[in-house]
Order: sequence, then structure tokens, then C-alpha cells
Amino acid sequence: MPNSTLANTLARLTLIGGLFFLSNTSVVSGQETYTWNAVFADYQLDSIQGIRLETHYRTKDVFGGQQQFILRPSYVRKINSQVTLSGGYSFLNTEKQAVFLEEHNVWQQIFYIIPLEKSTFFGWLRAEERWIENTASEFDFGGRLRIRFGWRKPISGLGKKFEFMAFNEIFMFTKNIFPHTFNQNWTFLGFRAVLSPEATLVSGYQRIHQDKQGVILAKNLWSSILFIRL
Repeated sequence: MPNSTLANTLARLTLIGGLFFLSNTSVVSGQETYTWNAVFADYQLDSIQGIRLETHYRTKDVFGGQQQFILRPSYVRKINSQVTLSGGYSFLNTEKQAVFLEEHNVWQQIFYIIPLEKSTFFGWLRAEERWIENTASEFDFGGRLRIRFGWRKPISGLGKKFEFMAFNEIFMFTKNIFPHTFNQNWTFLGFRAVLSPEATLVSGYQRIHQDKQGVILAKNLWSSILFIRL
């Protein structure tokens, strides 16, 4: 199947999946449904380095209240046209069994992008050192590794500013800095749209499989991120 036909087919399936998601979130048995909205604000210090501030807000149920809030400032340094290094701090406030608990973490990331003839392959490797609040108001320390692989392809007839986008990300708890046990997996199917030179929107359906004490919990999300350049 040609790449353009594949991208168009996947885009249509994503749209159908989104409509199905919105019409069935209240009746999905044994699963959790969320929306995840975020804004990433970038400011360039010079041609190779900049700073980013991420603000995330996740709701439980499509029109429900806060389930998680994340604030994530970071420093970004471009190594070349294909490799970018970044690192920063994350503050998370997450609802767990009707109680909001905090997490503080620091992280380091290698992001890469590989242009292909008519599409783009991308991904990252991120290491996190995490301090997670428990119900006794104490903090447990743990490490985690995140590995993402993604692909973007312009949708035929809509120009290069509108692309089909997909990625899969694996989260692994670490022990002595090495991957040790499975934490969760994210799968995303959606769109990337360049709205203007200063704004890009990524939006689509996201499926999470998360290990909860040996039981795999499935979560369905509609995830949207607005990237803006200041």
C-alpha cells in the first residue's frame, strides 16, 4: 500500500475512533476515560538553545474535574538538525482514590528526528528520578525510563502542514539505572497541524495500559497539545 494511501486510511480510522470514543466514554465497561489538554510554550535564547514550559491538565471522564495537573519547565539544547537534548523538573498533582498526591521529578531526555523521503520518524529516550508522595504524606523515591517511537506523514491533498501522527511509548521502572519492570504503555493515533508559524496543534486518541499491582488497567484519552513559540 503506498504511503499516501496508508496515511489517509489511518487518518480516517483515527477520526472514526475519535467519534466512537466521544460517543461511548460513559459506557466503556472496566475501563477509565479521560481528556488530556496541554500547552507547551517555547522561548528561544539563541539559535541552539531555549526554554520550554509545559502545562498539562487531565480530567477523569470527558467533562469531569481535575484528575492530574503537571507543570514542567525545561532547558532545551539543539545538537544538530536531528538530535536535541533537554532536561528539567516536573511537578505533578494527581488524584488517587479521592486524595490528591504530589510528585516531584527531574528528568533528562535525548530527542531525535529522522526525515524520510515522504514522512518523518521520531522518538525519545527519557530518564526520570521521581519523589512520589504516599498517603502517609511521605515521599518514595524511584526511577523510570521512557522510550518513544513515532511517525508522521503528510495527508494527501491537505498539504505538508497537516499530518497523520502515531507513536508508541513504553515506561519501565528502573533498578540501578537499568530497566527493571513494566509500568505502562501509551499508543497514540492522531493529527499534527501547523496553525501558524508560532502555533502547532497535536490532537488524537490515546490508549494507555498501566500496571496496577499486577492488574493491567486500560485508559482511553482524547489528548491535545498546543505548541506555541513566544
